[in-house]
Amino acid sequence: MNKYIITGKNSQETAASMLNKPQNRREIVEPLVKSFGAEFVEFLYLNSPDFDFMCVITGKEDKDIAAACNLIYASGSFSSINWFRAFESSEWKEIFEIASNRMATYVSAKQVSQEN
Repeated sequence: MNKYIITGKNSQETAASMLNKPQNRREIVEPLVKSFGAEFVEFLYLNSPDFDFMCVITGKEDKDIAAACNLIYASGSFSSINWFRAFESSEWKEIFEIASNRMATYVSAKQVSQEN
């Protein structure tokens, strides 16, 4: 399973709804997340000016996470929502090993521009 980070900024409507009737949103949205083959690892609210929600989830494919985020954004619950693929340090090492093994085949634009 891949790991993903989702961040979002709740809309004014969501804030008003939460004030009107406080809710445990993790319990409410968990069935939706599971319907996309994903699972929550963390579900957090933050006091950041850029985003006030963050979760870590595991899922099978990027397209499932993109679809879920598009559905949630379209609902109007968030004024912004972003998702990112996250990698364990061992995976990140493997990614750089792949790049390192192919580095000799890359020619930068600067190198080309300096050729006669």
